[in-house]
Formats: sequence, C-alpha cells, structure tokens
Amino acid sequence: MKTGGHYRGFSLVEIMIVVTLIGILAMMVRMSVQRINLRARSSAYLNDCRVFSAAFIQYAQEKGDFPADQNGRKLFPPGMDGYLKRAQWLRVTPFGGDYDWDNKNASSSLGVRFKAAIRLNGCTMKIAELQQIDRWVDDGNIKTGNLRVTDAGATVFFLIEP
Repeated sequence: MKTGGHYRGFSLVEIMIVVTLIGILAMMVRMSVQRINLRARSSAYLNDCRVFSAAFIQYAQEKGDFPADQNGRKLFPPGMDGYLKRAQWLRVTPFGGDYDWDNKNASSSLGVRFKAAIRLNGCTMKIAELQQIDRWVDDGNIKTGNLRVTDAGATVFFLIEP
C-alpha cells in the first residue's frame, strides 16, 4: 500500500534479519533444553546409584559381605528385599536399559575390575553424553574413577567398592 509516496511494510532484508535472529535464538534454546535434560537424567541416575549403594553397603555391614552376584539381567539382587525397593531396581533406568548387581570381579571380561558395582546394561546414551556426565560427577575419564563406561557405551558401571 502506498501512502504519501512511500510503501508501508518491511523490506526483504529486514524480514531476513528477523528470521535469522529467531533461528539463532531457537537453536540456543534447544541446546539449553538438551543440556538441562542431560543434567536431569544424570541426576536421576546418580541418585539411584547412591540409594542403591547405601543399601548394598548396609547389607554388607550387617551380613559381613555383599550379596551374591546375579546370573542374568533384570533380576532383583538376592537377599536385598529389606534394603531395596524391588520396583525401583527393576524399572527402566534414566539412561535406558536395566540395572544389574555385580561383585567379586564379575565383569573382568569387559576390562573393569571391582569388588562391588551396579551395572547398567543396555545404556542408550551417546558416548559424548556419558563423557560429559563423567566430567560433572567423577574424574572426567570414562575408563577410570567410580563411573566407568565399556562396550561402546552400552554398559555403564557405578563402582561401590573398587
């Protein structure tokens, strides 16, 4: 529409600038949401591991040793009924997959040695995400420390007692 010899409206350059700025802001928001989601999932996983660790340590203090190792996935650790909630242990983990109880170097075939650990089988996280989580909560190296990753990221160990 022409008023007083001038056209009213936005030029193509102005529209392109606004669209570009909206795109940049949307990308920044998406990255922030992904980072927040990763932090929330890692916090939920680590909270599970701390609760489970406390239960296994309490069992070991009362019984003199950790429970027997499991032979198979999706099994509730033997003798842990009064220490752990069965539903919490058997649910899908925040990282995907399921929890497994290991002790006495049960997983040396994957290159991880320990006395007691909580294994996460079938992890769906990317290696880069697991490395970031390890930087947040452990020593920054997924091959050392209390949080260890093997099997191309499919298996994650939380060591209770190295």
